[in-house]
Amino acid sequence: MDQIPDGELPLTPVITPGWAVAGVILLGAGVVYSLVGIKTKWLHTFFSTAFLTSLGTTVLILYVMTPPVSNAIQGAYVAAVVCTGLILGVLAVVFKEVTECLGCLLGGFSLSMWLLALQPGGLVPNTGGKVALIAVFTVGGTCLYFTKWTRAYGLICSISFTGATAAVLGIDCFSRAGLREFWAYIWALNDHLFPLGAVTYPLTRGIRALSRS
Repeated sequence: MDQIPDGELPLTPVITPGWAVAGVILLGAGVVYSLVGIKTKWLHTFFSTAFLTSLGTTVLILYVMTPPVSNAIQGAYVAAVVCTGLILGVLAVVFKEVTECLGCLLGGFSLSMWLLALQPGGLVPNTGGKVALIAVFTVGGTCLYFTKWTRAYGLICSISFTGATAAVLGIDCFSRAGLREFWAYIWALNDHLFPLGAVTYPLTRGIRALSRS
């Protein structure tokens, strides 16, 4: 089996209509969530639930999809992710006393994803280790919500960090940095997403720039 040459991306990022729409939505929602979310309880409840639901839908799509995907199908995937997030986000506002903690959960998850992006192929090489690291930070972030001493600070940090992460992903949709492909590689959800020779994923200059922004 031939390996991908060192420094060469297993997948070349492509800007498509679907990614453009997703980029606008992520950038706008991320900025609003990070700057205004903490000031309004229903707003950050809506966005945190919408982001989490959209993330779950994206994971499911990545798991079942078979490349190559046409622009029309990609647009349908974007619509499915956005609509699912919007519907459950609205429902979450009705039960905001229960779903408010999702803001801290997302903050912990976002932090774990950036930590995994500290070196090529992911900070933790094996799947079990990646799952454990993500679980620890996600549960740890959620725990910040359940004590009155850490709740406010946990929500402020988590909402700001998650919103910034969404905005950065929105920017990545219009670039060829490859951050979204890098995270998809880390998740290892579908063997068909990457060429057979892809045994790691390099950190491009664009990914490093996005991580510092």
